Amino acid sequence: MKVMTDFIEVESGGRGHYEDITDEVARIVEKSGIDDGVIILHEMHTTAALVIQEADEDVHRDTMDVMDEIVPSNRKYRHIYEGVSNATAHIKNQIMGSNLSIPVMDGKMTLGTWQRIFLVELFEKRRRRVAVVVMGTHSST
Repeated sequence: MKVMTDFIEVESGGRGHYEDITDEVARIVEKSGIDDGVIILHEMHTTAALVIQEADEDVHRDTMDVMDEIVPSNRKYRHIYEGVSNATAHIKNQIMGSNLSIPVMDGKMTLGTWQRIFLVELFEKRRRRVAVVVMGTHSST
């Protein structure tokens, strides 16, 4: 089994922004030379998230609207030293998640037709980092 690690650096676009990192992840998979295996992505922050979703801004806005209903900014939170929006970002991170795993087959990620990989900013514009691990077999053809 072969293992390759790398990082993706992202300048997020601010609260609620979906940053498409699919092409960068695909380049890492290609560079790894792994034919069959898995790619694991982990965003290294507690106020952002990783999701697989369609590249449709209406879906993104609808999702953030629902997240705001689930985790409203008008309630009292204990963690407020960076403001209420920071507290809500931490909670949304726990709901949306920090990790993704995607099968690799024939040297490519197996995403559906409309699926893209996004880093979602839940707090404010920041420099974000995503750890990438590709594991699997490599045919020597």
